[in-house]
Amino acid sequence: MRVALVLPPAREPVRSPLLAFAYLVAALRREGHEAVVVDAAAPRGPKTPEALARAVSQQGPDLIGVHLKTLEVQPAYAAAVELRRLGVPLVAGGPHATVCPAEPLSQGFSYVVRGEAEATLPQLATALERGDDLASIAGLSFVEHGLPRHMAERPFERDLDTLPDPLSAVDAFDAGLYGSAKAVAPAGLLSSRGCPAACTFCSNNVTGRQFRYHSPARVRQEVVALSQVHHMGSFSFFDDSFAVGKVRMQRLCAELERVPGIAWTCTAHPAHLDPQTLSSMQRAGCAGVDLGVESGDEEMLLRIGKGVTTERVLRVLEDAAAIGLHTVVNLMMGFPDETEAQLEATLAFLERASVSAGTFNSRGVLVPHPGTPVYDLYHDRFGFSEWWIREPAIPYPPFPEEWTPSEVRRAYATDPALERNFFHHSSTSLALMREILERKARHTIGFVEATREAAARASRVASSIS
Repeated sequence: MRVALVLPPAREPVRSPLLAFAYLVAALRREGHEAVVVDAAAPRGPKTPEALARAVSQQGPDLIGVHLKTLEVQPAYAAAVELRRLGVPLVAGGPHATVCPAEPLSQGFSYVVRGEAEATLPQLATALERGDDLASIAGLSFVEHGLPRHMAERPFERDLDTLPDPLSAVDAFDAGLYGSAKAVAPAGLLSSRGCPAACTFCSNNVTGRQFRYHSPARVRQEVVALSQVHHMGSFSFFDDSFAVGKVRMQRLCAELERVPGIAWTCTAHPAHLDPQTLSSMQRAGCAGVDLGVESGDEEMLLRIGKGVTTERVLRVLEDAAAIGLHTVVNLMMGFPDETEAQLEATLAFLERASVSAGTFNSRGVLVPHPGTPVYDLYHDRFGFSEWWIREPAIPYPPFPEEWTPSEVRRAYATDPALERNFFHHSSTSLALMREILERKARHTIGFVEATREAAARASRVASSIS
């Protein structure tokens, strides 16, 4: 079978290949299938449903796989209307398809692959090629006798080293769509899958709560390829929670220390970080850590299942600052029944964290995604059931392409999800959320300006010496 994997158009351009697609291409090829990628979210990708359908048609596929994300599901379904005209079966995958499998089937998709797809999608392609029964394929959904039928859940792959190398598949991506004349690799790698946390605002149905990880040697192998073959000295680890397991981290960092000249970032839970782990990460090339903090109120942290205290977060920030490791503090607001006092506690925490934090995240107003406890418990009460279909897409502005104060303010000091007010917060609470956004933006602008000034001073010193 010849399988075309499609990333639909998105408001925020994707400037490098999707790592999940690289894994899928490699998995399909390992089972004897052909695979190509049409990335409409790339800066030069086809932007209309008609143009996307033409680009896919030129690939001559036998099966078309479409990646669905909740925030971009409307343009994806619009593209599916045109793709169906090609007369080729459509299969949906990705996070939205996993948590709402019946929905894509009602939108004209023939199949839905739920969860991790490296085994399910090749099995589907093989079954369609041979005319085999689909009922034996775990993780697959399809329509039978006019009704959706969902096969058993597929167990998560425990040994991630059995997965094919995603970097072996970069040739499947059209480099020209990213503005390059040569093959473009994904902007980062995975050292693990799954997140052991149970935050109420997060749906981790694709990779699950069971933490699994690559061996340190396998991670080093991929990092070497990314650095030396694809000449990417800077990259990210896309793990949901990078720093799980102190012994694992020591072994992984020891392997990464063997790769010279790399710089990487990651996302980590503050409860998994201590001075020894932070130092090991920095020696291994870590240049920055995104910390999932969310609230500055202790009661709210308990309610959302965060599993950390504000004092622990502040200690981590101080430990990171002491060794010069950059941190990004992620704060959220707008939780259901969040009080004005709790929002004020987050403002107070923000000020305390500003002493040691590098920067803060942009946006941050809670959006109730399907498959999360916060959606399941509150969508009836507040009347936002299936908001991703019934309402216009949330008009998030693109992130800054250049880090000027005006660009940072544009992207950081506003959040269109605030206007949706999913949980019917009071005008006073909304004003406090705007103040949180403003202060995060202000601090980040200060950091950007200080960094630029430091670089200018260093340049002046270098010029005077020469």
